[in-house]
Amino acid sequence: MITKRKDISTFQEVRLFIENNFTKDIPVEALCKEFGLNRTKLQEGFNQLFGTSVHAFVSRTRMDKAREMLLQTDDSVKSIAIECGYKSASTFCRIFASLNNLSPTQYRHLYAANDLHSERMTGTDN
Repeated sequence: MITKRKDISTFQEVRLFIENNFTKDIPVEALCKEFGLNRTKLQEGFNQLFGTSVHAFVSRTRMDKAREMLLQTDDSVKSIAIECGYKSASTFCRIFASLNNLSPTQYRHLYAANDLHSERMTGTDN
């Protein structure tokens, strides 16, 4: 159990580091070295504090950014995949589809159309 304020602060720094560097390959070992933690303490503490593993947090952060970019840019799926830290567009598409039950292109068309419809119905224009 995490009880020290210093530990909580360190895990919050790890989370912020991930959020600011999610496009890069972030091995757990590198995080351990960077923040002076052993692997077990990092994994268990991060999970306890944030309710998810380090790996799952990195993946979720990448996917959240990808979803945002699909709706807010006209960038290609390949470009978005690379910008969000995926090594290839095919890997990104496979993971995206497994999590969203839609391909990135289908997601973009469906949700971009829904956003446009909502704007017209409410009279808002972003």
